[in-house]
Amino acid sequence: MVPENQSFQSAPMGARVIWSTVAAGLITLAVPTFTLVALSAGPHHQAALRSGSWKAVTALLPIFLMVPSFFWQRSKASHFRVEENVLVLGSKRYPLAGLVEVTRDREVLHRARKIWGNGGLGAIRGRFKSKRIGKFDAFLTDTDHAVVLRWPDKTVAVSPADPEFFILIARSAAGLR
Repeated sequence: MVPENQSFQSAPMGARVIWSTVAAGLITLAVPTFTLVALSAGPHHQAALRSGSWKAVTALLPIFLMVPSFFWQRSKASHFRVEENVLVLGSKRYPLAGLVEVTRDREVLHRARKIWGNGGLGAIRGRFKSKRIGKFDAFLTDTDHAVVLRWPDKTVAVSPADPEFFILIARSAAGLR
């Protein structure tokens, strides 16, 4: 088994991530818009805006939290690598020794429920559970490019831009045929 070293770009954001991000953005924009409209309504809207300026700032706070969260989540799933036969996903390391299967699985999230993590704002990251796969860690940007790596005691799903090349490198690094 020759050590493999390769970096991988994650797949572009898929429909699930795009729709989740759009929905979160619309909700995030609707709350401050509603609050600002409510503050400016009425006969004394200028006084209400002055006395409620802290409310206006508070109403805008979700926008200032969502944008950095989007980029942070995206950055955690956008690049990964195989380094000395270890799959490196951000700060998590998964030794490929003992890997029993590497397969493409577009249905990885079908009927899976999130235990913890992010379900789609910029990426799909976290711990999930399904009857078909069991518990697994997900680092996905597009389920159409999903690749599932299985060990006897854990399962990880990633979405490389080129799934077939990733599967080839992962199998080679793990010593699988």
